[in-house]
Amino acid sequence: MKKRLIGVLLALLMVASLVVGCAKQAATETASAADGAGIKVAVVANQKFGDNGPMDNMKAGVESMVEKHGIEAKYLESSAETFEEDVRAMAEAGYNLIITTFPYMSEATVTVAKEYPDTMFCAIYQFINVGDASYANIWDTEYHGEGAFYVAGWMAGKATQSNVIGFQVGGEEPSPNAEGNAFMRGALAANPDVTVEFACINSYEDTATTYEYTMAMIDKGADIIQGDSGGSNAGMVDAAKEKGGVLVGNEITDFYDTYKEFNGIIGIGFGANAIQAIEAYIAGTYPGGQHGIMDLANGGYFMDWASYERFAASDSVFAAAYKANLDEAKSMTEKIISGEMTVEFDTEFPNFDRVKNG
Repeated sequence: MKKRLIGVLLALLMVASLVVGCAKQAATETASAADGAGIKVAVVANQKFGDNGPMDNMKAGVESMVEKHGIEAKYLESSAETFEEDVRAMAEAGYNLIITTFPYMSEATVTVAKEYPDTMFCAIYQFINVGDASYANIWDTEYHGEGAFYVAGWMAGKATQSNVIGFQVGGEEPSPNAEGNAFMRGALAANPDVTVEFACINSYEDTATTYEYTMAMIDKGADIIQGDSGGSNAGMVDAAKEKGGVLVGNEITDFYDTYKEFNGIIGIGFGANAIQAIEAYIAGTYPGGQHGIMDLANGGYFMDWASYERFAASDSVFAAAYKANLDEAKSMTEKIISGEMTVEFDTEFPNFDRVKNG
């Protein structure tokens, strides 16, 4: 009888502990979901949302924080004429954290940040807290994609059949310049006989100009062209489809469903940047006054290996070369992430002759 009573008591204790444990877990989950309640985050963008590129990637990161923490989010498409007005409107509306995009918005960001010292600003891909400048309520970041584009250039150098490949950037800025130079160096490391044609679109939304540059590159013999110009890359794909037999790749957007000669994606973690800013704000550890770097090591860039593997398994004439070199490309990427291998951050305007002979 005593044994039976002890057994009953033990069973009751187990049930009670399970109930307490579940209650604690539910309370923790509720707290986690609500710790951002009342926090308002605005994204003021210099480009359009719905681009299947940088803006949508950024928005997806913020939306993940809406779901995780219960923050309130607003998205505003701005233009050069209204940058300052739009950023100020968000500050006046009481948004706690305002995210602005790219160097074009830096002046407006600094101006409004001075007027609203209690509002935090995340200046994505901007150069504000550099040199002697430091603004306590601004965290700005620059993107170093040279490691990722070196690997992409190396794979292109291995795969080209004409020994002519192309690279296009959206703007003449430090990081895109470094990415172009790294792509050239990677291609040369893989194939000393390669020539890299280069073009600067001067826009991240100009598909028409990208189309024309792509046509010109193809006419010069380019059989692989890497894009680095956001929404403009669609023009590159259109030209390659029209000509046929030309392999293309780009950052962020997946064009494989519309063009099978699409080799893969270099991911840019604008969303990761937004997530880091929001998490830091919620935690009370916002890095205001600091200038950060986003790269392969912290999710600022990433190689979307699934997209490259998909292409390597296709029936493209370039597929075998990608399949043969993917493992080495992955190993190279890990070495760059760990610091075992260094890729130069060369911000001079890309020039193939300089890179080859320098």
